[in-house]
Amino acid sequence: MLGASVERTQEISPDDVMQAHRERLEQAGELGFAISQNEVPVDRGTLKQSGFPPEFREDDLVFGYTADYAEPMEEGTDPFQPPIQPLLEWSQRVSGDTGLGYYVATQKIPEEGIDAQPYLAPAAERMQTWLDNNGLDL
Repeated sequence: MLGASVERTQEISPDDVMQAHRERLEQAGELGFAISQNEVPVDRGTLKQSGFPPEFREDDLVFGYTADYAEPMEEGTDPFQPPIQPLLEWSQRVSGDTGLGYYVATQKIPEEGIDAQPYLAPAAERMQTWLDNNGLDL
């Protein structure tokens, strides 16, 4: 005869729950960082290279980008007068001519600002979907 037993109760400590929660956050963070790396705008790759992978800071899991222009690229800007030289160099790289850079520096950005190019928002949305569909593994 085969013997089998079934436990009706399971001992789960608060530490077990916290560890499972941290592991779940790590998985979501890895997914989010990978998505942000796919979505981040690339010219010379400086913004993408400034990304740092998920890490715990206290109880919070964080990842992000440290380039000075990370937030303006994510959220866009109000109109302002940009320095012209970097835009002329950008234009030369992407079009082989400086005309586009001159237009962007003297008309587009001063009149309209920089358009948002979200890369963290899509990552956060995908992470939320993943978290909604994946519970704690205890």
